Amino acid sequence: MLLACKKNKIKDLDSISYGTSFGMCAGYCSQNLLISNLKLTFSKSKNGQAPDTKTCTKTISEAEVNALRDLLNVNADKISTLPEVIGCPDCADGGAEWISVNVEGKQYKITFDYGKAPKELEAAVAKLRVLKDGFKDCN
Repeated sequence: MLLACKKNKIKDLDSISYGTSFGMCAGYCSQNLLISNLKLTFSKSKNGQAPDTKTCTKTISEAEVNALRDLLNVNADKISTLPEVIGCPDCADGGAEWISVNVEGKQYKITFDYGKAPKELEAAVAKLRVLKDGFKDCN
């Protein structure tokens, strides 16, 4: 269960991860964003034998991290009841999206169909997409 401790509120946040993947595509089909220690780490890789991973980093303010944590806390009670997989992510090559929160050394991950975030996660996913899109020039 996501956010199972601390009365379903994130207090000691270790990291937040967000990503997308497409199983049947050409180019950089998997993209990941990690937020940890006021640093954004973005990576993208290709499918297949030679992933050719590219990685870029930026800093993020404590206020931005807190705002993201607050977006998750708003619906923490409902988020904690979501299943680990929602829908059929990437089944018909529609892609998959996921959000993962690492709290006190425990990871909680929810994967869903690309572009179809559950309403409890919509605001946080929208913010994470904007942060990820800030890495369009990562080559």
